[in-house]
Amino acid sequence: MDGEELLRCYDAGERDFRAIILQHTDLSNVKLDSVNLSGACFYNVNLHGANLKNVNLSSTEWWDCNLLAVQFWLCNLKDAIMEHCVLESARFFDSDLRRVYTRFCNATCTNFIRVNLQGADLGGYGEEPCEFWDVIRPDGVFISGFTYHIT
Repeated sequence: MDGEELLRCYDAGERDFRAIILQHTDLSNVKLDSVNLSGACFYNVNLHGANLKNVNLSSTEWWDCNLLAVQFWLCNLKDAIMEHCVLESARFFDSDLRRVYTRFCNATCTNFIRVNLQGADLGGYGEEPCEFWDVIRPDGVFISGFTYHIT
């Protein structure tokens, strides 16, 4: 599926986009409210300023938090709104999350690897902590290596 097809389906009322693969796509400033993107893979996707409220970005298998987790590789999520999302087991690799807004999100087992979180408003909750590797914290300080806490 490409970005244009995703938007056509969304405009037609479809909300279930489980396990889609999107790559090299510009979805900046789009509104994808209340969609199911569990198990999706995004590679080099521009989601700058996207409205992703109430989106399910969790693993597709409730019993294994490492199976089919949503993955973002080399993505731009700068200024994206991800309020009330299910981010459980999501993986963010080498992505720009500056000023992303994640208030009221289930962030159980979410991984942030080599991401920029400068200015981000992280307000998630979860049963298991988020994991961070080589990240730029919301205050702009680089944290080398692994940690569970960035504040």
